[in-house]
Amino acid sequence: MNIELGRILIVDDDRMQRMLLTRTLAQQGHTVQSVGSGHEALNKLRTEPFDIVLCDITMPDMDGFQVLEQIMGDEMLKQIPVVMVSGFGEMTGIVSCIEMGAADYIHKPADPALLRARVENCLVKKRWLEREIALRHELEQRYCQLQELEQLRDSLTNMIVHDLRTPLTSFLTGLQTLEYVGELNPDQQECLALSIDGGNTLLGMINDLLDISKMESGSLKLELGIAQVQQLGTHSMEQVTSLARAKELNLVSEVAANLPVLQADVEKLSRTLVNLMGNAIKFTPTFGTITLSAFFVPRPGRTDSFVFCVSDTGEGIPQEAFERIFEKFGQVEDRQAGRTLSTGLGLTFCKMVVEAHGGRIWVESEPGQGSQFFFALPIRSSAHNGSHH
Repeated sequence: MNIELGRILIVDDDRMQRMLLTRTLAQQGHTVQSVGSGHEALNKLRTEPFDIVLCDITMPDMDGFQVLEQIMGDEMLKQIPVVMVSGFGEMTGIVSCIEMGAADYIHKPADPALLRARVENCLVKKRWLEREIALRHELEQRYCQLQELEQLRDSLTNMIVHDLRTPLTSFLTGLQTLEYVGELNPDQQECLALSIDGGNTLLGMINDLLDISKMESGSLKLELGIAQVQQLGTHSMEQVTSLARAKELNLVSEVAANLPVLQADVEKLSRTLVNLMGNAIKFTPTFGTITLSAFFVPRPGRTDSFVFCVSDTGEGIPQEAFERIFEKFGQVEDRQAGRTLSTGLGLTFCKMVVEAHGGRIWVESEPGQGSQFFFALPIRSSAHNGSHH
């Protein structure tokens, strides 16, 4: 049988008791040191490594309670088990010591077999604790290494994605100038239009990915300006008109008239609406309807809100996916499970832009009943022009 051996410190003002305990524990194979006061014990514990402390309760100057309190209150020492050594009739003191954090107790004179069992039990527990602390430390180190690797991976990904944007922009510019080089037949015109649409979609995904990374790192700042909501809706809808026409979908605008102006990052808000409408177009069958609406919700005593809504007559979204579709890694989970509920990182981009404006985004949907994507933005007092009644 393997016996746990350790370094033991005996604290007792009675020299004879120290000698008896030292001899018994040394015979059992432990390395033993002894001191005659609590102050000496604390000095030794702070300069040398020990596995267990055997401490007498009744001592002059500094008693066992005070020694235990000092050990338990010290981050460097509190993991060392303390076994209290008591005379008969000190049961109340023993109970108090256990409540204060003592690992065990023994009575004087100590029975060698009982002393051996209690010391060994404390040593086994301490070894397990040391392994747990070492494992936790190793896990923390590995976690830090993993974070560093993830940062390197993200930096590399961003660099590659960023470098893709320049040749893709050149490619699109070249395609767009083909129309002016010479006459194209209908088939060529169709191929060219498909290529330009695909290139613009890819460019949009690249921009979304780059902006999401910037927003996550806190390096992307909103460029606030004054937005006329009707103009914002019209401009956003124009960007998806060709996509809707290709699927023979009906695009409807229900933007309320005479809305107050909105202080916002117009470009990012427009991309948010384009992403939401593009998503709706993808998941709405032929001859369906996509509706963009915007209205103002006055809320007395609270921040007034603009509410935008993109609704469709598509296949709908199950309720359990409502939160996940806005999360970056939710997209990966859905695709691995064979579900495609949104396109790329568009909805993640939308969520981050809306929240950066101090707003919130949500979806209402039932399978087979279409979907409604809402987002609400607060009016900033500096932008309020009082044009609503």
